[in-house]
Amino acid sequence: DLKGVGALGNRYTNPEKQDDSWLYLPSLRRVRRLSTAQRSDALFGQDTDVDSYYGYAGHIAWMDWKYLGERDLLAVMHAQHYPVKWDAKVDWAFDEVWEKRRVYVIEGISKLPQYAYSKRVLFIDKETWGIPYSDIYDRSGELWKIWINDITFRKSAFPGGGAIEYPDEMGFVPAIVMVDIQLEHATKAALPSHRFPGEQGWYFNQGEKAGIADDWFTVAALVAAGH
Repeated sequence: DLKGVGALGNRYTNPEKQDDSWLYLPSLRRVRRLSTAQRSDALFGQDTDVDSYYGYAGHIAWMDWKYLGERDLLAVMHAQHYPVKWDAKVDWAFDEVWEKRRVYVIEGISKLPQYAYSKRVLFIDKETWGIPYSDIYDRSGELWKIWINDITFRKSAFPGGGAIEYPDEMGFVPAIVMVDIQLEHATKAALPSHRFPGEQGWYFNQGEKAGIADDWFTVAALVAAGH
């Protein structure tokens, strides 16, 4: 049912304008437009929502933020496995090298009353400005979900094999996990998937070489790709 599903979003430099977000659902043969509040809804039968991607992917201007301080925590910031290596016993967790990191703790509360979550707490790595974790709370203030990122920095996705070599280390994310604490359920994703050997997963500033132009980022192109 999910084969060919795609998403497209436009974010504006004007902070007063909300994001334009669309989903294409091939099973229904229709494009669905999302409001900013709906970006917090779980999609595709998963635990994930668009605003939670990679720790936080929502519009900064549509949240009220509070600085809570600093703390140390364990995180994966220099993953050794690419693609991800999943743990043999806990199949939603990645088997990696964990390290102590110093993070900023930031609380965000949506300005939209219909938003699914009462607040988000982001843990922002002080050195890389990445988000190894985010805690997400329900409307009653109870912890609901936890987003966990598997992060690595390297000049190429893997040695040799035609992988693109970047002049500086780039931040790759081999895997993400969203854990629903209340339902004791998790959604995991490998980026790239093990089903595509040799896929580099992420590309940085390679649009021109890949033949991607501005018209690729349109609803019409979204529908065409879903076919």
